[in-house]
Amino acid sequence: MEEFIEKNLEKMVKIDSVSEGDMDEIIDFTTGILKGIGLECEVVEGEEHAPLIIASHGEGGVCFSGHLDTVPLGDGWEHEQAEIEGDRMYGRGTLDMKGPCVSVIAAARELIQEDVPFSIIFSTDEEVSMDGAKKVADRDEVTKAPAVLVCEPTEMRVVTQEKGVFQFEIKTEGKNAHASMPEKGENAIAKILPILTTLSRKNNIPAKKDELTCCVNVIEGGKATNVIPKECRAEVDVRFPDHFNKDILERYLFEPIDQEFEVNEIQFLDAVKLNQDNHAVRTLLEIADTTTWSVPYGTEMVRFYKENENTIIFGPGRVDVAHQPDEFIELPELIKAARLYVEYAKAMADSD
Repeated sequence: MEEFIEKNLEKMVKIDSVSEGDMDEIIDFTTGILKGIGLECEVVEGEEHAPLIIASHGEGGVCFSGHLDTVPLGDGWEHEQAEIEGDRMYGRGTLDMKGPCVSVIAAARELIQEDVPFSIIFSTDEEVSMDGAKKVADRDEVTKAPAVLVCEPTEMRVVTQEKGVFQFEIKTEGKNAHASMPEKGENAIAKILPILTTLSRKNNIPAKKDELTCCVNVIEGGKATNVIPKECRAEVDVRFPDHFNKDILERYLFEPIDQEFEVNEIQFLDAVKLNQDNHAVRTLLEIADTTTWSVPYGTEMVRFYKENENTIIFGPGRVDVAHQPDEFIELPELIKAARLYVEYAKAMADSD
């Protein structure tokens, strides 16, 4: 198993699969591995040319979810892509989440040999929209599974709760004028600043699992130093716990603002909170000998949970090194994860 994981992850990491890019190579490579262990693969065309791979052995069984797309490489790397140093492999996607995907495939190889039913869904747009997961969430592989395991890195803790995501654009309109006569114009930047200040006061740093964060991450306005700007826009990212729905959240964010502005939604994903006492959770906690955890970010859990309430996040690696230079995964953790996936799939198949 160790050689299988290391060899295939090294090859996978060296394939560029940045979200919204060309996914043909990573799809071909991954389907090749899956076919090599005896699975038939279906490639489903997703939104914006973001295909998904679906493969199953038998009927029912745990559905393992992962994604093959990555964020851009970025700058500041001190290690080569797929470089191994000690037990670590470095490279974009080693952790998030080609490494866990390879663990799933390694587990699948053993499950096939033991004739244990399972299914796999690998998407290619998790980092940008998760539309692919939404498109296939009503398939039997999800709805009839005793559990859906989203194999994102959780340090082998069982995640039963994730925050929702609300990303939106704020726009203000003004009027151009010469900077020497500002009274002749309306400064759109000046208009947006108190709005962003009000929103920033909603931010909790660091945030507990039941607290909201609200970060202004993009701002654009103005064309020249000597021109009063006519337009200004900002993009805001809000992560919220499950006691907010969309209506309550919008009132909480926007009602205190008395300036004129325009809001355009970029993305909205509900928060998810799983019943921790259900059989799927208890079984995984016992097998992994671990604890439950809540995460502040969003995953494809939100897409699958609406169709299968036994959707759990569980995988190898430390999420705090994701999206960073020198992203890495500990190879022994991938082996441990694969073995736990095998045990869990067997236990859940026996419980049907």
